[in-house]
Amino acid sequence: MIKICGIGDLQSARLAIDAGATALGFVFAQSARRIEPSAAAAICHWMPDFAQRIGVFRGISLDDIGAIVAQVPLTALQVHLQPGLQLPLALHGLEVIPAGSLAEVETLPHGRVLVDSPIGAGSGQSWDYAQARALCGRRTVILAGGLRVANVASAVSAARPAGVDVSSGVEIDPGVKDPGMILAFCAAAAQAMNEVRQ
Repeated sequence: MIKICGIGDLQSARLAIDAGATALGFVFAQSARRIEPSAAAAICHWMPDFAQRIGVFRGISLDDIGAIVAQVPLTALQVHLQPGLQLPLALHGLEVIPAGSLAEVETLPHGRVLVDSPIGAGSGQSWDYAQARALCGRRTVILAGGLRVANVASAVSAARPAGVDVSSGVEIDPGVKDPGMILAFCAAAAQAMNEVRQ
């Protein structure tokens, strides 16, 4: 999986899919990348069937997630962990992908987990991706946290994840995606992931 997160408009979505992204992330948390459900729904209805449509949630109640799911045809829910939050394996009929640091997600029973920087979810800070190597060998891991064109190949080689997730690493300003960065990131990620599978 190559996931471009923080998609805010159809043009960026088209660029990402054409570049080779296999998943797009729509942020419904308070963020410079937040998208309104109606806008996300329009993009999701355009997206090809092979592409995963992942809602990104942080600091929102599970009940409030249901209101967004009712409006947006998502295929999975990425929920950032917070103290006291017990995440089910599925919610509103959709797979739940817990997102957090390696220590936070490594013992969770979910089918897929997103491993982010230990500095904090959504920080955009790079870290020692090799620390996730053991978990990637046992679980379906999406690697995140500070990935960009310059380091995605080495990160994939170090951790060998099932997928990678990028947001700020392909932006020129918070929430503003750069077409050239998206193209370069997807190409580098695809090549690296093909190499580790050989």
